[in-house]
Amino acid sequence: MTSRNGWHTARWPPLAWLETVIKLLAIAIGVAAGWRALATPAFAVPAGWQLAACAILLLLSLGLVAAIADRWTDREVIAMVFVVLNNLGHWGMLLSLASAHDPATNLLPFASLMLLGDVVKLVFIRVHRFTVRDYSPATLYGLTFAYVVGYAFLILTELLR
Repeated sequence: MTSRNGWHTARWPPLAWLETVIKLLAIAIGVAAGWRALATPAFAVPAGWQLAACAILLLLSLGLVAAIADRWTDREVIAMVFVVLNNLGHWGMLLSLASAHDPATNLLPFASLMLLGDVVKLVFIRVHRFTVRDYSPATLYGLTFAYVVGYAFLILTELLR
């Protein structure tokens, strides 16, 4: 379906919806963590594992800011709403990591669900031979795999601390 302004709603297959649901759970964790960090603002300069996790999460979050422009170009309503929510979840988790409270309590479930969602996304790209405009499947695999590595690093920092 396409509207007069070019915005449309695509028909997404079940694997795409599975990825979305998994990541929405992670996003809820990130938004809640960010909300708690803002509700009791006691921020601290991260150090050690927390600094490394902040750096990785900052890179992942900045990538999602860039994804907003990409979704704007596509003008697909569901993808646009999702990328905005995804940004809120990531930036909320980043705020939480910069909190003086115990910030890591939410990082493991957040990163684990995001990683699982991206594994589903890799399967979705493969099974449905999914492409976006003129991007090659290799580009989509590469971008998604970069996020898988980032989330795996976040999980590792949590398990090793």
